[in-house]
Amino acid sequence: MTRLIVETEFLFGLSARDKLHPHVSRLLELHRSGRISIVLSPAAPLEAFLVMLSRGVRYDAVSRALRLMRDKLAEYRVNTYAPPSLEAAAFAAELRSRHPELTFFDSLHIAVAATLDIPLLTSDKTIAKVMGEEKLKHMDYREFL
Repeated sequence: MTRLIVETEFLFGLSARDKLHPHVSRLLELHRSGRISIVLSPAAPLEAFLVMLSRGVRYDAVSRALRLMRDKLAEYRVNTYAPPSLEAAAFAAELRSRHPELTFFDSLHIAVAATLDIPLLTSDKTIAKVMGEEKLKHMDYREFL
């Protein structure tokens, strides 16, 4: 069974208004049927929280949105989070020093996936480019059409 680390864009893709929603829905079905295993990056919930705040979303609305994400994931039995680790944090710092184009959270998502040797699912071109240069496992949503 293919295991995948998913990052923040996956959480936002739970919304029917998001461009990744059809892909996320397909992956959720594949997870529920046991054909893949979705593992959430431990940094994704915090990044989602901060992104919403930075866009001016009120705390009560952020709380509702995060709970809706939790409920949708639970509906498909997605409940595994990759563990944060000092090794991943150290590797994220190395990645940021070599690739300043990475955001703080992008480097964490990559580092978690790399230290666990699980492909990171992403549509982010910067992440994919860096992962290719670093020879790290990653996948694109289009591979699951």
